[in-house]
Amino acid sequence: MFDTRYEVVLANTPESKEIHFNLRYKVFCLEKGFEDAGKFTAQMEQDQYDSQAIHFLVRERLRNGWIGAARLIIDKMSALPMTNIVDIEVPGTNNNAMAAEFSRLLVLDNFRQPQAKVAAEPEILLGLIRAARDYCLQRNIKSVLFLCRRSIYRILGNTGIDMLQIGSPCIHRGVRAPYLVDLDTGFDRVFLPYSRAYQMFSRAQSYCYYSDLYGRQVA
Repeated sequence: MFDTRYEVVLANTPESKEIHFNLRYKVFCLEKGFEDAGKFTAQMEQDQYDSQAIHFLVRERLRNGWIGAARLIIDKMSALPMTNIVDIEVPGTNNNAMAAEFSRLLVLDNFRQPQAKVAAEPEILLGLIRAARDYCLQRNIKSVLFLCRRSIYRILGNTGIDMLQIGSPCIHRGVRAPYLVDLDTGFDRVFLPYSRAYQMFSRAQSYCYYSDLYGRQVA
């Protein structure tokens, strides 16, 4: 069970955001080569959207290590970063409606490889999705958008999360397609008692704040 091994933490302090950016540097610059490591001399991968983003971390409880991350960018649907990469069309939706883009998903290599004893990528992904869902619902944001690989679509679909494809696939760090999850209806199958993720998504607390864990000053 995710909650016995891991914990999602909202990075709400300067220290915790630096941890988030450093994890991104390790994965997107060093492991995957998506970004030029030479651009980030402080070993923290950042872009122009981070000042308005909500940053999540995943902590492994046993070793108290940071092993995963993701971010949410909240804006008008027509202004989300992914619209600079791919054309999206959401039937019946006002493009000026507020929505959240889920991006910069990462899991450190040791927790990502299928041959590793601790292979946990799907479980960590679901923990981050659960936190993002709850964060958005608390703020009356009803749509979460993803630009993701087909493998992520399959993981979430097999769990019972309904994802609507809202555009054609594009080439961006491989082949990716834009999807939308309607938070009013997209988790209906997850909350059926026989769902594979029912217990996980029925838990009251999906994330905590870094400042509450470590008594640090909020950014």
